[in-house]
Amino acid sequence: MILDCHMHSWRYPQHFDREVMLANQPPRRRGWSEEQFKQMWELPVEHYLEEMKGSDVAKALLLGLKAGATLGIDVANEYLAGLVRERPDPLAWGCCVTPTEPGAAAEVERCVNEMGAAAVGELGPVYGGFRLDDPKCFPVWEVARDLDVPLVVHAGPAQARWGHLKYGDLMAVDEVAIQFPDLRIVICHLGYHRYEEAAFLVAKHENVYADISWLPQLAGFDRRALSRYLPQVEHGYYHLIHPLLYYFTQTFGLTDKLLWGTDFPAGSPGRSIETLMGINSWLEQRHLPKLPEESVRRMLHETWRKVFTKLSDSGR
Repeated sequence: MILDCHMHSWRYPQHFDREVMLANQPPRRRGWSEEQFKQMWELPVEHYLEEMKGSDVAKALLLGLKAGATLGIDVANEYLAGLVRERPDPLAWGCCVTPTEPGAAAEVERCVNEMGAAAVGELGPVYGGFRLDDPKCFPVWEVARDLDVPLVVHAGPAQARWGHLKYGDLMAVDEVAIQFPDLRIVICHLGYHRYEEAAFLVAKHENVYADISWLPQLAGFDRRALSRYLPQVEHGYYHLIHPLLYYFTQTFGLTDKLLWGTDFPAGSPGRSIETLMGINSWLEQRHLPKLPEESVRRMLHETWRKVFTKLSDSGR
């Protein structure tokens, strides 16, 4: 079964702070009407489910987002839980909190025990203004460990204008993994753009994993979510091929610890799978070493089972 380990849904304007959202927009969008922003941001889960029909994805993990002060997006846990309650077969969900806030650990416990959350995420240190290794976060990490749910973390830098990049320190993952060796951690986007650090952490720690969501889009294989004004130079090597080759050339640690996901709406499930399945042909044409075929298969079909243990195989 293929699990999309990373996708999103939110509604506009319900989940948005318009003033903060506007501050993050390029100048060309600041005069847009409400209807234009609604067309841009409105993301009902039906959009994903429609695309899912044309792919081999059997289930998808809806992740939350708490970035009200930096991106202007704050997705309520109740909203995500409600979507999954209505569609339990194709969907699962992860709850999101700002772990330094009072009551965060209790909220995670409530979401897992009462509403069936299968993960905690997408946590965003840059979005929420915290370090993963801040002891104030530890009660949340303890609850996640004890309830057997992983953290899904945008651990590296993020592009939010008002987010402080000092919080996107991947070395904080190292400290948390040492302090909580039984806690499973997924580094989103393979640490974008610090791919080599993330690959090293995944190799070093038994319970640290990474997803490759968003990377096919950044690399230009699925460009629908990227501005037509960027980049000035487009090449598939820098944001997908190099990270994967670096990961698979690690000389220590456990292998097969990468997860597949789309970061929808950034990418489509069908196109993203097609990219991954065809990656060795792309590499061969450019005289680059190929990825292990079995590892690519496991990335899609198997590795998620070790991470999201509350999810069952319910389909293809």
